[in-house]
Amino acid sequence: MSTILLVHGAIADGSSWSRVIPLLQAAGHEAVAVQQPLSSIPDDVAKVRSALDRLAGPVVIVGHSFGGVVITQAAHDAPNVSALVYVAAFAPDEGESAQSLGEPFGQLESASHFKIDKQGRFTLPQDLFPTYFCPDVEPQQAKVMAAVQGPSDAARFGFVSGPPAWREHPTHFVVSENDQIIPPALEHFCAERMGAKTTVAVGASHSVMVSQPQVVAQAILEAAR
Repeated sequence: MSTILLVHGAIADGSSWSRVIPLLQAAGHEAVAVQQPLSSIPDDVAKVRSALDRLAGPVVIVGHSFGGVVITQAAHDAPNVSALVYVAAFAPDEGESAQSLGEPFGQLESASHFKIDKQGRFTLPQDLFPTYFCPDVEPQQAKVMAAVQGPSDAARFGFVSGPPAWREHPTHFVVSENDQIIPPALEHFCAERMGAKTTVAVGASHSVMVSQPQVVAQAILEAAR
């Protein structure tokens, strides 16, 4: 059996995986969800690499959204990693940033609503969070997700990626068909470029692991096999 290391994205926390974890555990795997500081990509990578280094292999490492940038760095030269799974995520190549990766695909409406505070951290206003981040999640759960979102450094959009772990390990990708945070066309591009085994979550929002946990869990379990 594998250990599954789950890495959340920006303006989120480890509870993002609360509906996926029981499905992984029921299949006999150990699941570990990292709580990242969201203060910078290097800080997040250090936290994830520390967690990864404590785990015996094989480890399937899973990243959602900006977690894709993080696992791309943290799983580089990690001998205990058996596969990577990107879930509605950025997957930059060396020398790319999330910003440069996304530029050819244009900006979604949600980008104009992010708010940056005096510490240079961004969030989505709680009243708009369900509209863009998780429109297919039950309203009460969406409000909870808005309340627990982790303010994240705005500088992460310009972080330049180093050598990507996805060139070293088998990869899987879950594309959210109705993502309003990352353009679905960008997700398809990343998946095709890395030659990932791809699952399209029909009608899914950016929060596909909450709205369609079975789809995400199945992709992870396939990677574990």
